[in-house]
Amino acid sequence: NSWPGKAHVNPGASSFRESLALHAEASSSSSSALVPSKVLKKAAKSLHRISWLSWWSQVILTTISAVTLLFARSVGAAGKNNLSQIFLAGTGISLSILSIFWTWGGARLSNRLTRRKETSEISAASMIRKAVKVGTSINLLGMLVTLIGAQVIVGTLAAKVLSMQGVSPFGVGGAAAVAVATQTLQPLDILVVQANTNTLLSHFIGLSCSSWLSRWIDRLDPPSKR
Repeated sequence: NSWPGKAHVNPGASSFRESLALHAEASSSSSSALVPSKVLKKAAKSLHRISWLSWWSQVILTTISAVTLLFARSVGAAGKNNLSQIFLAGTGISLSILSIFWTWGGARLSNRLTRRKETSEISAASMIRKAVKVGTSINLLGMLVTLIGAQVIVGTLAAKVLSMQGVSPFGVGGAAAVAVATQTLQPLDILVVQANTNTLLSHFIGLSCSSWLSRWIDRLDPPSKR
């Protein structure tokens, strides 16, 4: 029996309303979790811009270096010293080409960060960290080889200039001094220096862009969350 004037409450209807409310809250929270955060969107946008800037810069500089080096190799005389210079400069260019392909992958990574709705900030930070680590290693190795090549090139040019002045470089005598003296300084030697310098600048740009992108790792995955 129910008291007169008091509304009858159906317990089944109230529980049904509560379940509907809980389901709506869960669906809204899950849908909001699938939407990329503002920090993730900014990181993806920055990664896209910096990757393309680094890619175009490395492509232009590496192409100029490769064409200049091939021209100097085909026109100039192929001595033993020239071969060592060209080998080191060519190795630096090869590593720069490898860096170009890896930078292209970084540009595609920026699209994956926004297309995949389930990507979290921590997973995005891990992917960016891996891309930056590999890119930095390639550019550092390329800079090392290119700097060694620059030392060989400058040393060879200095020996040629000293031999033209009648000075035996580094106290070399005998057949070695005659071999150095017969090699005169040519304008094509400057082209090898220019190609090596362009390659060094290409690696420096790639390294600088990777270092600039590393700051987004701490924003996406701060040390307190690790």
